[in-house]
Amino acid sequence: VLTQIIGSIMTPTVLHLSIPINDVPSSLAFYCEVMGCQATRVQDDRIDLSFFGHHLVAQLSPVESSHVSVKVGTNEFPLRHFGVIVPTEVYDRMLSRLRQAKVPFAMEPKRIFIDTPREQAVFLVYDPSGNAIEVKGLVQPENVFSIT
Repeated sequence: VLTQIIGSIMTPTVLHLSIPINDVPSSLAFYCEVMGCQATRVQDDRIDLSFFGHHLVAQLSPVESSHVSVKVGTNEFPLRHFGVIVPTEVYDRMLSRLRQAKVPFAMEPKRIFIDTPREQAVFLVYDPSGNAIEVKGLVQPENVFSIT
């Protein structure tokens, strides 16, 4: 049964996510130039992006804001976050672009679940509007669902 569930999760479906942003130009630069996404539509109040094959809509909304709300170890992180799980070579390229752009990390890059099928490199950054983005790099991204 678990194999059927995991198999259905890994089918090529596209996630749609809408996030609030404070500024269109800085968000466009961050997502396209630093994160490596493609803008598919840009308007005065929104950006449609291909976020690693998923539909991300960044909508101008000064009322919405991100916040820190969850304690993990000794640090606090935003409960509301999103991200992507990618092969390690994609993770390494993204990490390099973020460092070149001097983007501050909310959680510095580290390795977790060492010596398990779920072993991964992970970091957390904020976009210019304060939305938290978690990036995980796995040799085999489908192993993120491993129960061992």
